[in-house]
Amino acid sequence: MTEYRIDDLARVSGTTTRNIRGYQERGLLPKPLRRGRVAIYTEKHLRNLLAINKLLSKGFTLGHIATFLTNPGARIGDALDLDEILDEPWASSHRPVLDREELDARLGPLDDAALASLLEAGVLTETAEPGRYEAADRRIIGNLSRLVAKGMDLAVIVDVHRRFVATVNEAAEILMTAARQEVDRRRGPGWVPSSDEDVAWAVDLLGAMRRAGTENAHAALDRALDAALDRELRSHMDAAADRRPTSAGAIRAGELQPAGSGSRDEIVQGAGRGRERRRRPGERHGAVVPPGQRHRRHA
Repeated sequence: MTEYRIDDLARVSGTTTRNIRGYQERGLLPKPLRRGRVAIYTEKHLRNLLAINKLLSKGFTLGHIATFLTNPGARIGDALDLDEILDEPWASSHRPVLDREELDARLGPLDDAALASLLEAGVLTETAEPGRYEAADRRIIGNLSRLVAKGMDLAVIVDVHRRFVATVNEAAEILMTAARQEVDRRRGPGWVPSSDEDVAWAVDLLGAMRRAGTENAHAALDRALDAALDRELRSHMDAAADRRPTSAGAIRAGELQPAGSGSRDEIVQGAGRGRERRRRPGERHGAVVPPGQRHRRHA
């Protein structure tokens, strides 16, 4: 039986030692053998790693892979929840209910006008119980709370959220209209599934449209944010130059930066790091890095 130390296993499997440790923490790999303080891995660990790499390359998440590896009898439909995809909404189903005190703690003291703006923007809805409100999504409340904690005005944030959601709704309408038109083109207007095969076809089409729409939206939004950030920074630097007339020409020429402002590139790179964290929700210390992205270990 071939045996590997963790560095050798990472090299042979095409992944990283950090990934291997992350997979172990998630239960995707069995614990290694121990010889003193040395961890020893076997062919079984290698087979599991190669399977994980292959599934990740096919678009499966670590949650799906955990179902496959920890429950060999599970059907792919169980792992992907395909049986219920037509009945459940795609958005998060967790809608916390918060009272006024909890909202004040998260968003700052709310007057009646601020509460009304949250209701109008769809961030909150009233419940049958007076003084208690259901959030549209816990992530929205969390994001608003973090921005308020950074000193942003809640009224401004809510207005931005309202306008942004309106634009996203228009994009979703375009996507779903295209899906309906495709069904009409291939099955005729008013078509209703009449067999398991029909249901499977509809699920596959809707799933493909959703995946394409989500991935394209993320990619387009990233590019748009980069471009918008660049424009706003250029505008800010022009304004900063106007406030320092004696060195305005030098600043515009890129020779000087306003005192204490930091360089434009540093700001862009910092914002980019924040965007990477947004792309990978739930990332913690020791989180998994996609295969191929090797990191040099610190001495």
